[in-house]
Amino acid sequence: MARDGSGTRMQVVVLPLPAQSHLNSLLHFSRVIAERGASVSFVATSTHIQQVRRRAEGWELHNFDISFRELPMPHLTAGDLDSQSTTMFPLQLIPLFEAVENQLGSHVDQLLQTICSENKNRVVLIYDVAMGWVQTVATKYSIPAYVFRPTGSYYNLWMKRTRDETMVVSPVNVSLKRCFPERFIKNWRRQRTQLGPAKGYIMNTFSALESEFIHQEREELVFGGKPVWTVGPLLPQAFFNYVQRLRLQTDTECMRWLDTQAPTSVLYVSFGSVSSLSATQIRELADGLERSGQPFLWVLRISDEAHLSTESQYDSACEFLQQGYERRLEGRGFIARNWAPQIDILLHKSTGGFLTHCGWNSTVESISAGVGMLAWPLHSDQFANSALITSELKAGVQVKEWQNAKENEMVSAEEVEKAVKRLMRSEEGMQVRKRVQELRNEARKAVGDGGSSWKDVDSLLHHFSQSFSE
Repeated sequence: MARDGSGTRMQVVVLPLPAQSHLNSLLHFSRVIAERGASVSFVATSTHIQQVRRRAEGWELHNFDISFRELPMPHLTAGDLDSQSTTMFPLQLIPLFEAVENQLGSHVDQLLQTICSENKNRVVLIYDVAMGWVQTVATKYSIPAYVFRPTGSYYNLWMKRTRDETMVVSPVNVSLKRCFPERFIKNWRRQRTQLGPAKGYIMNTFSALESEFIHQEREELVFGGKPVWTVGPLLPQAFFNYVQRLRLQTDTECMRWLDTQAPTSVLYVSFGSVSSLSATQIRELADGLERSGQPFLWVLRISDEAHLSTESQYDSACEFLQQGYERRLEGRGFIARNWAPQIDILLHKSTGGFLTHCGWNSTVESISAGVGMLAWPLHSDQFANSALITSELKAGVQVKEWQNAKENEMVSAEEVEKAVKRLMRSEEGMQVRKRVQELRNEARKAVGDGGSSWKDVDSLLHHFSQSFSE
């Protein structure tokens, strides 16, 4: 696929939003299409290019036609952020999204002009859905452009129906403003208005996971009747070669601790890299984990700072815990400061559950590892994802019932204790584990030769070539 139908070399330019989950998904997708013969230019800010290069270590890049091109890191100013916002949304991301649009437009324009010249205008562009402004540049140079959506179909349907006010009863019992601050909603709506000329949409999901909702998306013209390719789950290739034991990252203390635990006994606890719980909520969570009596591995961190330029440094979050907590739980509980190798943990034989914020990447990773989830959504698509996980897929349970309110709700230690026991020890939890094992097998079939996602990637690459003959 490195050449189009005329035999002329073609370049696929991949332009992700510079936020970790978006970067990772499109990095893995770049590898998928490069393995199938595509020539890929992965474009990101200088800081984020350094991060993706580290993630690509061990790829034997000489076997893939992937190059990395840098954009300057935009200058960020906090501006007038709503300090009274009731959403848990990481407000520090908003200045980044806006700075990328306001400061990088000319740099993206110049880079695409250069790439078009280098490749005789045989260029295809894939850009993140949150960067609709890029479509204007693509149109300027007549570049066939495709939109990458890093979220699931269930969430996309909820967003459309919320926007159209067509929902009578919603399984996602929170308002749109509960999920996103108003400033983000305005930005998102502006980006959407610019997507019209796109050739189609690429999604990090797979047919067996969301077939009903993918079909509904197409029926309801969620994407304006444009073609949709489901190419997930987008994960490290080694993930799907896992047999009994595989360490994808360097050895760590938490992995050695997991080695000492009984099979499927450990609850993994992590809320991702961009959100933080309050000090009061951390105390309640800590108390609930202790009271549950269940072994746990907890990644405790303060969210990344607004600049997002490096992995955030551990910020003494454990000071929120009562004195002697770790000593009391020595051997049963492990607190990883700031970071832990999530995929390695999910694949480990001792991991039996995942208390998660229900970010889409974490959701897909947990399903693909066959690990049931304890759903604790915070913002964005996470409430919709939690409803999909628990109500539709039966691949997890809610930590509590969320109310249709804008204010944040505290999860008590008692609720944590009850939810942990429900997932890890009850008959319902056993059924969840059985179901998620079935979904794990479907995920591996999807990306294997002849699987649904494998076929969609093949169809997409063919569409790239055909786009020049229109």
